[in-house]
Amino acid sequence: MAYSVIDPDDCDRVDGRPCDLRRLSDAAGLDEIAINRFDADPGEQLPLAYHYHETQEEAFVVLSGTLHVETPEEEFTVPAGSMFAVEPEAPHRAYNPEAADDSVSVVAIGAPPVDDAVPYEPDG
Repeated sequence: MAYSVIDPDDCDRVDGRPCDLRRLSDAAGLDEIAINRFDADPGEQLPLAYHYHETQEEAFVVLSGTLHVETPEEEFTVPAGSMFAVEPEAPHRAYNPEAADDSVSVVAIGAPPVDDAVPYEPDG
């Protein structure tokens, strides 16, 4: 058996992202699940775009701050200590509003660990 202790701050920051993204599952050598830490300042979003996943289930565990998630039906406010779950094919955009007082820190978990994000246009 193999074990890992990962400090997210020791992981490389992923370039070209709208916030600070660290890939924890890569650092731990995990192949069956994607685990990432996002730190977003006010005005930053977590994903690159409003999107949905074809097959991936996703969960966002809020470590600090308040996460906002836009969906076609409503906007969710997810406080620290809570989790927001998303089923496949459910459009969403997770972000920290411009008017927020603090940054938000989130651990995102997705399975299977596939790159199946499909852009979603809320107006059509």
